[in-house]
Amino acid sequence: MKIQPSQFLRFVCVAVVAGVFVLAGVGKIWMADADTGGNMVARYLNSPQAVKAVGFAEIGLAMWMLSFHLPRLSASVAAGVLVVFSILIYSEIQRDKPLPCGCLPTTPGMDNPHEIRSGLWISLTRNGFLTGLTIVSIVLAPPANRRDA
Repeated sequence: MKIQPSQFLRFVCVAVVAGVFVLAGVGKIWMADADTGGNMVARYLNSPQAVKAVGFAEIGLAMWMLSFHLPRLSASVAAGVLVVFSILIYSEIQRDKPLPCGCLPTTPGMDNPHEIRSGLWISLTRNGFLTGLTIVSIVLAPPANRRDA
């Protein structure tokens, strides 16, 4: 069985997006108890249990994407999650005293609002790139009536 280049590209796109979701989810689960509200995720969710729940949801979404079951739907959900996260990041950039994202495990200690905003813009750019990858995987997914993909 020969793998088509488009299907390989779709696999790479899904693997990258899923990998970032796993990394982000594990980071949230691992740091939820240690964090006392020093990042944007903790600010919006307001409890370690909610932060952990988001982490587990991100890992679950990654596993769904990697299962290739309903690939267009899983990629669409991932794109929607990334858009929501991006809106929250952008709203944090607009604050007078923004907090670091907390989206991925990072080194603590960013106190300067300029450094924090710079990090938030990087997160926003990363989310845009990941959303683009999800769109590519949606376009390259086989039609719903095909079972051989």
